[in-house]
Amino acid sequence: MAWFTRSSRFTVVALALTLGLVANIPTGVQAQLGGSPLSREIPTEWEFTPPSSSGQGIARNRDGGGTRGPCITDPTLGRGPIALVPKSGVGQTIAEYPTLSWYLPENTGWGVELKVRDANNQEIYSTKYAFDHYTGKDSEGNEQQYVVGAPGIMSLTLPNLESSVLPPEIGQQYKWQLTLICIPDDPSSYVYVDGAFERVQPDPNLARRIQQATPEQRVAMYAKERLWYETLNTLVELRRQSPNDPTLKAAWSRLLSSVGLEQIVEEPVAQKARTNQN
Repeated sequence: MAWFTRSSRFTVVALALTLGLVANIPTGVQAQLGGSPLSREIPTEWEFTPPSSSGQGIARNRDGGGTRGPCITDPTLGRGPIALVPKSGVGQTIAEYPTLSWYLPENTGWGVELKVRDANNQEIYSTKYAFDHYTGKDSEGNEQQYVVGAPGIMSLTLPNLESSVLPPEIGQQYKWQLTLICIPDDPSSYVYVDGAFERVQPDPNLARRIQQATPEQRVAMYAKERLWYETLNTLVELRRQSPNDPTLKAAWSRLLSSVGLEQIVEEPVAQKARTNQN
């Protein structure tokens, strides 16, 4: 069962949350880098002005591995939640309501919370998603709460909000924060990761070409324009449909490696779950 909350400014009309597994990426994908035409279209930098080599451009909380909560089942991996964003922390999009993605390690947490803030740090969207839990008995016969699920890439599409509220403005950056809620009502146990998106003006020629292109061609077109969220989400959808396609595996590996996230290349990609409404 899932529970949702919303900010006072927005009413959730539709919420797409991806959860679950479709495929594990086999070991050795790195050897395929550069081996397919599609993967060669993925740039090595997503910012037209690359962040400094000192690492100062990387979002402070893109990777939650340094602040692991008590619900991470295998802290020896040194891997917490990760926001799937470029090294600067900011990805561009032409979508009015972009899809945001992150990686979650195996955990026993209550659920997650997503918040989006505008350039003035005003909260414009908020929702919580409770993981499915079940009650079972441990080896000693005591009842325990267990989390259903496994580690993987998860995504959430910002809902098309009520008509009285405008979509994110073009040219503005919006920060999003994903919180893994380990123990409800105990904020000290939470793990936070941050990302951001900037909505940019779509090129009319690109929009026209996108309509006539195959999904694989769209990945290449989006990547050429450095549209991070469109590139990521189109490739995720393709991987769901064809999890064993070697061309898509190579492109996926190239994409994550291009932003320094090669450590999760072999993690499973998620399936879409049932849409919930408020």
